[in-house]
Amino acid sequence: MLFRRSRPKFVPVAKTESVRRLLDVAPIKLGSNNDRVVAVFFDFKCPYCARLFRETEEYFADLAFRGILTYIMCDYIVHKSAEPLHRALRCIPDEERLEFVAQVFNGGEVKVGDCPGESYKECERLAEEVGVYGTPTLLLYDLKKGRGYMHFGYLMQDEVVEAVLEYLLR
Repeated sequence: MLFRRSRPKFVPVAKTESVRRLLDVAPIKLGSNNDRVVAVFFDFKCPYCARLFRETEEYFADLAFRGILTYIMCDYIVHKSAEPLHRALRCIPDEERLEFVAQVFNGGEVKVGDCPGESYKECERLAEEVGVYGTPTLLLYDLKKGRGYMHFGYLMQDEVVEAVLEYLLR
């Protein structure tokens, strides 16, 4: 018997103003203010978030640096023990944040320190406004068209590339 993997299910989303606000509060934002947005909602203690990051970060960063889309990462804390890491992310300079995420997701040592505030909660609030309910969640959104598509859960790298081509770059 052969196992057939079903096609990933993407849910339509039409929350343009919420996505625009996410662009303002996301702790990680790469690329120009392009109308095509890829948002990844993550939790530092989520193993599938780490796997998705390791497999797709280079791809998304490349598209962002080439001006094809804007790539953002937004907090959506599922594991309470991840809060200090999410706070720490906002206490370091913007240009060091992606490396911080890579270190955490690759099992490296990171300094958390005493980072005050709960600004990560704004990302969570907006994520829920868009319809996020778990991690990892991938949102592909076209601000010009006022619509996008969201997938809940892990996707393999080839599925991510296919989805970006189908839902965002066509």
